[in-house]
Amino acid sequence: MSAALDELRAALVAAFRAGLTELDPAGLVERALDAEAEAHRGRVFVIAAGKAAPGMAQGALRRWGGRIAGGLVITVAAPALAARHETTSLADPEEAALRPLRVMRAAHPIPDAHSVDAAEAALAIAAALGPEDLLIALLSGGASALLAAPPPGVSLADKQAVVAELLEAGAPIQDVNLVRRHLSRIKGGRLAAAAAPARVLTLLMSDVVGGLPHDVGSGPTVPDPTRVEEALAALDRWAPRFARLTPAFSESLKPADARRLEARVLADPDKLAERVAAALAGRAGLRATAAPAEDGDARAIVERRFALARTLAPGEAAVIPCEPTLALSAHRGAGGRAGWIALAALRGLPPDVALLCAASDGVDGSSGAAGAAVARAAAAAMDDRTIDSALARFDDAVVHRALGTRVETGPTGHNLTDLHIVARDFLRGARVR
Repeated sequence: MSAALDELRAALVAAFRAGLTELDPAGLVERALDAEAEAHRGRVFVIAAGKAAPGMAQGALRRWGGRIAGGLVITVAAPALAARHETTSLADPEEAALRPLRVMRAAHPIPDAHSVDAAEAALAIAAALGPEDLLIALLSGGASALLAAPPPGVSLADKQAVVAELLEAGAPIQDVNLVRRHLSRIKGGRLAAAAAPARVLTLLMSDVVGGLPHDVGSGPTVPDPTRVEEALAALDRWAPRFARLTPAFSESLKPADARRLEARVLADPDKLAERVAAALAGRAGLRATAAPAEDGDARAIVERRFALARTLAPGEAAVIPCEPTLALSAHRGAGGRAGWIALAALRGLPPDVALLCAASDGVDGSSGAAGAAVARAAAAAMDDRTIDSALARFDDAVVHRALGTRVETGPTGHNLTDLHIVARDFLRGARVR
């Protein structure tokens, strides 16, 4: 791969990291609570759930100090701990920094017994609140799996199986959350209903294209305009063998019934794209544009990337928030949807174009990376049969490792969906420094 394209790929990765840094969860929450600190005089409790929960909770603690009476931080279990079914706690130093909040960890994206424990603990806190109390709900992507309270007649195994089937069938996340909200005792505004008559303020870091509050974490503390009939239709479309669970579906909290609830979106995929585009312009001199968010089938998105790449002038870049769906086969290896799209696009890109596809949480499926940053020249180091086999088996991680195209960030403390950057290199001799 040419030095110029290597430099361009590095610039895309650096801008991706810079955009995440600018949307610091702790800082966003701290600023959002500035006015609240003066207005509220009663007790304050915090329930933070999702991949950004520790950072968001730190922001609340920095702003409110000793006024927070208690609460929970529920975030994702480290893979090694989850596999051994060990502790639900963070490491001691981080746990100490979040006191007086109790810290719990659970599984993602399929809930586990710890997810049930966390949901029950959250519901118990809510049920104990009075009319002078304030519940601050800090929700981010991943909260749906971390808070699992199956309704009567539905076991945890049932819940795990239906969520797994929806995800593996390639259901859009909106449909997955639609089913989750109507098959739960905590989602779809039910945690807020349990907290009544207390006031509930929800601060959100949205991981969903379109950014509707009831889709973030399946909306445990916000009203839900969707209906149970819509959820049953989604179940029939994506996981019809679970029709036996139909009697357990119930209506969620509706906007007309919501009392003393307020919700604010602090960050979303569009804001991340704007920050990354600004970083590309400021650091790499690219004429970068934040494009509208996309979702849909991963294979169709690959074709869109080809079409977009052909329209870019030298020195131009487009930054696209993206929520792809990818139906998986039973025979699959290590990989993720971001890495899969990057590998599927590799051989069809124009020779002077680089493409980054990365998960904002730093965890692209089972790949062990955030995603990949590729250019067509990398394909010369790998034969077509190997690439085609990896795509068919959803085993893109091994190819990206061999090509040196992995984007490795580790868990970022974010979850603002995936981000794609398509950039065309400058004309020879015209590179901006």
